[in-house]
Amino acid sequence: MKTKLLFLAGAFFLSAQAYSQVGIKTPTPSSTLDVRGSVEGNYREISGTETLMGNDYHISFTGTSNSILNLPSKSATDGSAADFRGRKYYIKNNSINNILTLTAASGQIIRSGGVNVDSNTIVLQPGKLAVLTAGGANGWDLQEIKWGLFDLATNEPGTSAQTIPAVDTYYTLTDSPVTVTVPTSGAKVLLKFTGYGNVTGSANSYGTVRLKLLQTGTASATYALAAAQSWYNKKNGATTAFDFKTEYSVTNLAPGSYTFSLQFERESEVGTVSSLKVMRSAGRADVYIK
Repeated sequence: MKTKLLFLAGAFFLSAQAYSQVGIKTPTPSSTLDVRGSVEGNYREISGTETLMGNDYHISFTGTSNSILNLPSKSATDGSAADFRGRKYYIKNNSINNILTLTAASGQIIRSGGVNVDSNTIVLQPGKLAVLTAGGANGWDLQEIKWGLFDLATNEPGTSAQTIPAVDTYYTLTDSPVTVTVPTSGAKVLLKFTGYGNVTGSANSYGTVRLKLLQTGTASATYALAAAQSWYNKKNGATTAFDFKTEYSVTNLAPGSYTFSLQFERESEVGTVSSLKVMRSAGRADVYIK
């Protein structure tokens, strides 16, 4: 039996050397390692601050408080014992509402790519999965973490027309506010507003209605929007209808509760304007997190 095992081991070694390929459940491997079956890696569940180990593969975080997962330090010397470039870790935040911060060793970074700035730390929100690959001298490559919807708010269009005051005066539409919760500073709030109105004025009168965004709540701000709607009235005393829509995204807000409202401003009017009204408006806010 011993002789048979030695013969099989020797045959496997010679086959691997001859073809530079290893096949599991296949006599004709088509890659360096060809596995025709399931692959099993080490699974570990953590509930607090931990450090990734060399034999980790999949980490599941189920903590009840915000925690840190420290990444192992890797050598910049190619081929050394501590140079494990290419090693992968799968990390899932399975907590209900606590974050897990992935922290690279001192002097090393986690690269997300694109417009994202390389950082020593990455915040993993509840329900999110991170796939890390050990890179070269700088540390780690992070597979894209997709945006997910955290909160959504819509309003009910009003039933009464709202008269917009004189030129260059801000007016906040009373049926436009939407209120959402921002859980983290890395969240993105996508806002959409639509509506319609009408203008009554003298013959050949014209002007523009410009849209602005008012933010209140945990922090206050006003955002000038590129959206504007021009109107023109041909006949004296006639009423001209117009509609409007705008989209805007807000980022880097501190965690908290925010209300967003649409503001109107009349500008660049020529001729006599008897009345400018907004008949209806509707708003929607979506909060996305990674």
